[in-house]
Amino acid sequence: MGLAQRLQFPCAAMPEEPSRARLLGIYPHRPEGFFFQRIRLPGGQIRVEQWIGLTALAARHTPDYPLHVTTRQDVELHGVRPEDVGVLQQGVAELGLSCAGACGDTVRNVTFCPSNGLRRDTWDVSALAEAIQSRVESISWITELPRKFKISLCGCHESCARPWINDLGLIANRDGTFRAVVAGSLGSKPGTGVVLEDSITVGQILPLVVALLRLFHAEGDRVRRHRARLRHVRERLGEAAFLDYVGKLFQEEQANGHDDAPRIWRVAEDTPLQAHLHLPLGDLECEAAIELGKAAEEASASLRIGFEHDLLLYGANPLTLGPPLRALSVLAPVVACPGSTWCAKGIVDSRDAARRMARGLPSRPRLSVAVSGCPNNCSQAAVASIGLVGRARRVGGRPVKGFQILAGGGEGRGPGLARELVPFVAADDVDEAVAWIVEEYRRAVDRDATTDFQGFLSKEFRRLADALDRRHGDTAREELAAASYCREEGQDQ
Repeated sequence: MGLAQRLQFPCAAMPEEPSRARLLGIYPHRPEGFFFQRIRLPGGQIRVEQWIGLTALAARHTPDYPLHVTTRQDVELHGVRPEDVGVLQQGVAELGLSCAGACGDTVRNVTFCPSNGLRRDTWDVSALAEAIQSRVESISWITELPRKFKISLCGCHESCARPWINDLGLIANRDGTFRAVVAGSLGSKPGTGVVLEDSITVGQILPLVVALLRLFHAEGDRVRRHRARLRHVRERLGEAAFLDYVGKLFQEEQANGHDDAPRIWRVAEDTPLQAHLHLPLGDLECEAAIELGKAAEEASASLRIGFEHDLLLYGANPLTLGPPLRALSVLAPVVACPGSTWCAKGIVDSRDAARRMARGLPSRPRLSVAVSGCPNNCSQAAVASIGLVGRARRVGGRPVKGFQILAGGGEGRGPGLARELVPFVAADDVDEAVAWIVEEYRRAVDRDATTDFQGFLSKEFRRLADALDRRHGDTAREELAAASYCREEGQDQ
């Protein structure tokens, strides 16, 4: 029985049990009494007719809210009323899409490169993703994990699906084998994964997935949710013991020999990228979403969701987009979590900060900027080029909201985490601080066009940190308001 059948998707009405509602992709958000519905899209792939259908559902059931794309290649509809959940899920199911497993303590949406199957000399891993999902759904306890479990597949060699921040990240080698990275996650104390194997065959992947899930199910912390990810098992056992444990279960699963090896294909030719749109705050108003769907339909384009609140459209035919949509192609990529606008755990209004920053940031030189409204790192700030993490403190006896500023993350493409540039900048000043960092980098690029951000930071980190401390250091040295910290990982997407 598949996951949708076991969870009774689509549901007839709002589930009474919060755990089942989460497994069906339903979470409460601010204002109280409203919910968001997450729709799971493996690899961010959605057919144009499905996109058009979702826009119609949004216009009917959540007309006051935009469509929202997440950093795990899902789509969310916000502002859902409890009485509309059943009919909304029925509409999603009729489009051939699913909400089952979109949230909750199970295997989340399997992600892969937005250009999967469309770039020459890369591997098409879509059938592998389907095989993983099918195998996962056959496990009787798969909805009873200690916490969420995330899988990323990279058919390219650039690791653009961010394997190092997933519970399992698979990176294609040129010969069609895969490098396996395991036990990475972010949260309030982020840590990237470790290499388990440099080369495993496609036929070994499903046994490895099951082995990791068995370990997680048996050893994950079921009391402290903020210590309940696979990475925390690795930290508790110690790296050597953890890897030995995985190896033992991996051998057992391979000996079972009950899984057929899924197929992957080498892509023979490129499909042109016709448009790459960065959505402010991940949002697209219904009217614009409908226009985009019609343009994609007329051009017979393929639509993909990326990892930075972005949409990519591929095809042989040029797209005809109106000025508002065309303007999205030159925006700087700024990612923001729901923050205090929607999320009950939010400390700072991350969306307002991101909105202000996006107005002043150039699209070139390209930098990823991620804004989290609390330390839970839902926007993946800890691996962004520039990351902001929401904090609160007392200054002169009054509470002040602001952000820790990080810099130099590797976007989950490698093991590197961003480093702290300054511990606290008031929220009202953070757009100015980030704009100054970007401007300093732009000047360095003007002097030497080969300068990348990591190289710039290696030379200038101390100077940047000192300058930010001079500008914002009076408040930065105040004691952080520890009571404002979240004590468990948030609903990272």
